[in-house]
Order: sequence, then C-alpha cells, then structure tokens
Amino acid sequence: MRPHILQNGDGDCVNLQLLLPLGFLPQPFSCPSPATLMTQPTTVSDAIPIDVTSNIEIAVFSADNEAAIHLLEIIQCKSSPPTLKSDENSIGYQLSIPLSCDSPDARRFRWRIGAGASPALVEKGLCCCEPDILLCPPGRTPSSAAVRRFIKDIHATIHFHPESGVLLLKTHSSRPLIYEQGDVDNDDLILDMLGKVNTCVLRRQRNFLRFGQYRFALEFLVKDDDLSRVKAQLDENLGCRFNGSRPSQLLNFIPMQHPETSWNVWLHQKIPNTSITSGVNIHTGQPVAVKKLQITARSRQHTLHRLQLACQYKSRPDKGVLGIIDAWCEHKTSPPCLFSEAEASHRCRRLFYSMPLAEHHFLNMPWKKIDTNTRLLYFHQTLVGLAELHRQDVTHGNILPESLLLLPGTKPTPMTDRSLPRKAVISLSMQRLDKPNPSVCVAPEVWRNQKTVDGPKVDVWALAASWLFAFVRPPSGIKITKASYQTLQKTLDTQIEKGFMKESFAALLRQMLAWEPHDRPSTTELLADTTWESVLVHAQSIEDNKKRKRMEKMQRTPSQGRRVRLLSPDVND
Repeated sequence: MRPHILQNGDGDCVNLQLLLPLGFLPQPFSCPSPATLMTQPTTVSDAIPIDVTSNIEIAVFSADNEAAIHLLEIIQCKSSPPTLKSDENSIGYQLSIPLSCDSPDARRFRWRIGAGASPALVEKGLCCCEPDILLCPPGRTPSSAAVRRFIKDIHATIHFHPESGVLLLKTHSSRPLIYEQGDVDNDDLILDMLGKVNTCVLRRQRNFLRFGQYRFALEFLVKDDDLSRVKAQLDENLGCRFNGSRPSQLLNFIPMQHPETSWNVWLHQKIPNTSITSGVNIHTGQPVAVKKLQITARSRQHTLHRLQLACQYKSRPDKGVLGIIDAWCEHKTSPPCLFSEAEASHRCRRLFYSMPLAEHHFLNMPWKKIDTNTRLLYFHQTLVGLAELHRQDVTHGNILPESLLLLPGTKPTPMTDRSLPRKAVISLSMQRLDKPNPSVCVAPEVWRNQKTVDGPKVDVWALAASWLFAFVRPPSGIKITKASYQTLQKTLDTQIEKGFMKESFAALLRQMLAWEPHDRPSTTELLADTTWESVLVHAQSIEDNKKRKRMEKMQRTPSQGRRVRLLSPDVND
C-alpha cells in the first residue's frame, strides 16, 4: 500500500504511514566510478521507472551558473539520480514523457523539484517523497544546509496543463522562485505560494529559473521527428477539443523560437475563418481566445458598454453569458485607458480582449453524437444567457449559431482526475452591426422596417433559428419571406415525423419563430415553459449520480479522512 503524503504550507512532505520506515539515511561522501555513475539506483522514491525505449525526451533542466553547476555535480556524485546527465559542457536532468500511456497516471506528466526530505525527517523515517529533480545533496553537510535556505523539500512542480497542454511551473513554497522575463512586458516573475501568482507557463525555448543564488535553465529539446508524436500523445491525454479541432491544431505545446505575447496572453495560432487568435494565459496556462477590436468615434460608446458588460460575467458561467477574462489596449494598459481616462479615449484605436477558448459553437458541433436531453440542456443554458441580457435591458442584435459556444469540460485523464461539465453560453456582439447579412437567423420584420423593430423579439427569433442547426442545416444567405417561412414550418413538421424533435419542443420553437413579433414569448415566459422540466430533472440526476460516486469513492478509502498534519522538524523551518 502506498503511503499517504501531505505537504505542509511551505513545501515539505511528510509520510503519514509510520509502519514502514524507509531507511533513507545519509551516506558518507564517496564518488562512484565513471562506469557506474549513471546506473546506480537512487534513494527510495515513488518516481516512475525510466524506460528510455518508450519515452520521448522533451526538455532538460540544467545548471546555468557556477553555484548551480557545483550543486548538481555534488548531487550526481553522492546520489546519482538516473535522469541527471553530464558532459564536459553541461549538467542537467532529462525530462521525458511516455510514447503511450495505458494507465491514467499523472506522475508520468509531472516533475517535482526540490531539496528532498530534510535529514531530520529521513532519520525518523517520516518521508518518502523524493523529487524527480533533486536539488540538494543528502545528509547534514554545509552544502545541504546552504541549499535548504533557498529550496524546500518539494519546492515546485512542472506539469502539463490539463486543457492547453503547455508546460506549467507551480511553486509550493513561500520562498521566492523567479522566472526571468516571465511576466507581462518581459518583467521577471516572482512565484510565491502565498502571493498573487503561484503558477506560470514556461513559454520560451530556453527558460531561466532562480532559486536564491542557484540559476537553472529549462530548455525544450524536442526533435522534429518526435514533435508529431508529442502532439499525438498530448492530444490523446488532454481529452478535449477547441473550435471543433484537436488541441494541437490551435495550441503550441512546445514553444516556438520567438514566442509572441499580447498583455498576459502567449499568442499561438489564428483560428481558421475567424478574426480570433488562440493562446494561453501566461500565469495560469488556461487556453483563451483573443480578439482585436478596431475602435471608431461612432462605435466607441457601444463597444465600451458591451466590454464592461461582458467583464461582469468573468467568473459566472452559470448566468449563460460568455465573460471576458481580460481587456487591454494598444498602450499596454489593462483595463484599457478607454475604460477610465475620458481624455485619452480618442487615442485608443485598438482594443484586445481574452475569453475562454470554446470547444465548439453550434455550427460546428457534432450534433449526431449528442443525445436529445443534452441538446435541450444546451438550448436551455443559452436561453438563460439571453434572458440575463434582456433582464439588463440589453439586446444582443446578432445571434448566430457561431454566437452560441460550448465551453470545454475537463474529463478524467492522465493529466487530471477532475470532471467538469460542459457549459453552453451566449457570446456578446461587441461591435454595432449596421446591416445584417441575409440569414435564417434574421427575423422577417428586420427586412421590412429595421428602425422600429422590437429588439428582444428579434433576439428570440434568432436564438430559435440558431437552435435549428442542431437538427438541420438551413441554406445560407436567405431572407425569411412568406415563401421561405412556409418552408421553415414544413421543416419542423418533418423533424417531428422522423422522431428527431420532440413535439413539445417543436411547439416551443414555433412560438419563438412566430411571423409576428408580438406573437413570440419573452425570454422570461420561455424559461417558465414546461418543456424544460424533464431536461432539468435529468441534468440534476446526473449531478446527483456524480456526487454519489464521489462519496462512495471516499468511503472506500476511509483512512484519507483521518490525516494528521505533521510539521517538519527541520531546524530551518
């Protein structure tokens, strides 16, 4: 049975299973012969066995100043970690990932960095948590004591982000870890477990990290012929899609030679057929979409109001509206100077904003794979979003299938054991639309008299028409006339006859697609419709089932509920 491990607040590890002391004792200093230097086993550890034939080397964590070089040479001489390699020019740890992953083991995609168990813990047999990247020689020595002033037992971890696939550095200590030129505007970034920032993306081909006086470089070394295999492996293990594509088609797992950033986003690739660029937040690794807005005197107030509104929903996906994560302007100011400086607003011509990178929109959704109840749940979530906008006296004005987004869920994978449900949201149109393009999503009265239309009723039509794309693909570029309207009604009849659409839902759609605006219900009335009752009950039963399974899993491991925090007796704590 594997011991239960906890970390205290400053990165130390303690072993709670005291029945199995590990015998990890400091050894006298003696250098092994060159023939055995790289083959001697390391101390007891839960590290994954290294099989060079089934791994791809992706990076090396090497010493980059005299203090770090001397430190790794001592560690190599006294502990001989199997992944620590050296030649006449460099010394560092090799980081590899498996070619295939049959078991969902997150350790295969994570490396712990630290000084290892303190001598006091080792002597008492209280710790078995050995770093993958060991940065301290064993035993009670002056060099060990010097290192532990800056580096904790488990000081940090490097792992692949479970959604974006980029390499993320996370500190577990309040002792500063500096990522050189890792912040906005290439300023140095200080990672502190108790501070504002405790994670960051390693976004350069060569990344410099400082633990006190020790400077290291993490350099990506993926060969060209291995890159496609790395992409395939991460695509499989991330278990999510973006804009209907595999993650590797929109995101760069391995940094390019000259990474481009905009404010706090590392920009990756232009999303096909859109004005949006994919990227990741440089602090969290979260995949995002970045959009640029051209500001004119005529559009300034409308755009400002929409941006401020969307910012309200940053952390509120339950409201059904896609929130903005960050907004900034061409002057490298966030919030944009347009938000706060009236005298500078005329000079702000270009704005940028980031939002969650969607898994699908309603036009490219694989609807054939989605069951009826789940479809209706997504429809209901977007209706909640439109009702939220109408509650604030805001009309959308340009709802299309591409405006209805499905935010990605996180499936249990080797990267993560969490399971987050997908969420459908409605995204705001940031710029004023002077004239709509012909589409089934444009209500018929818009073509008759655009200036006197009822905005909320036009939105209701557009939402219902966008839902239709889950069942059929209406022709593009058509205006709704009396003739095309009759065809639309016949389409609904056909969907009912073939059993693709429930009659109760079809009746709701007919109300939303009424020819006369005054015959269409409001969003409040639509939410009260009985059609949604069975859908919401079904969704709640799924959530209850997940909770039940989690409780059963906890009950099968009762010892986890009796953990006790033990503080490290290290004199440096």
